Amino acid sequence: MSITTIGDHLIHYEALGRGEPLLFVHGWLGSWRYWWPAMQELSSRHRTFALDLWGFGDSSKVTHKYSLAAYVEMLEQFLEKLGIARPIVLVGHGLGAAVALRFTQNNPQQVKRLALIALPVTGALINERLTQLDPVTFTQKVLGKANSLPELEPEIRKSDPLAVNNVARELLAYSFLSDLEESSCPTLLVFGDQDAVVQQPTIPSDSLGPARFLISLEGANHFPMLEQTARFNRLLLDFIHADPESDAVAPKEYWQRRNR
Repeated sequence: MSITTIGDHLIHYEALGRGEPLLFVHGWLGSWRYWWPAMQELSSRHRTFALDLWGFGDSSKVTHKYSLAAYVEMLEQFLEKLGIARPIVLVGHGLGAAVALRFTQNNPQQVKRLALIALPVTGALINERLTQLDPVTFTQKVLGKANSLPELEPEIRKSDPLAVNNVARELLAYSFLSDLEESSCPTLLVFGDQDAVVQQPTIPSDSLGPARFLISLEGANHFPMLEQTARFNRLLLDFIHADPESDAVAPKEYWQRRNR
């Protein structure tokens, strides 16, 4: 376990590998831990980091910092405190995707590639029970036993329900369409077509340029990095190392089918 401090508050994080820096940011349900399989796969080519946001995992419970703006500031402070070289590859999921996108908008020169999994493109796509239920009850009622994953269960119980509910409620009023349209950073958007937490949006085609890729993973729910680990990791690697102006980016089986 690695710890750094911002003021009087603790940030728990883990790091693995060598090479170009890459930071994973978790979402409403869980902690850094569900990124571990991806960190192991990408660590042969990247120095991978994953942190616990305020109120999650083993980071401090800081109730006045449960907001999108505070989490964006947390990323800025974390990168500065650890002296992580930039530009960096950012990978965010759910709430973490919103944080990563807004960080990129605020600091465009600091992000090389941006992968957004289950981004709540508009607030209407968020399951409203995320604003009302504690994370354990939400997971049981919405995802159910069929989606029980060992990387999630103990970590969800560490989450402060206020952190989950407050930021979900805040993001109900948000739309990230303009952020996507204005960003010049190569961006990968990934959605599970069975996601019960954040629905896949219908994004206007004119908002996707040559350096943006939208992928729907068939049969995946909210955690494709755990449900379809090998497929997800290959997709992420392909995106990070592709030429965004000319290379196709797609799940591996689709890639093969197109090139026969």
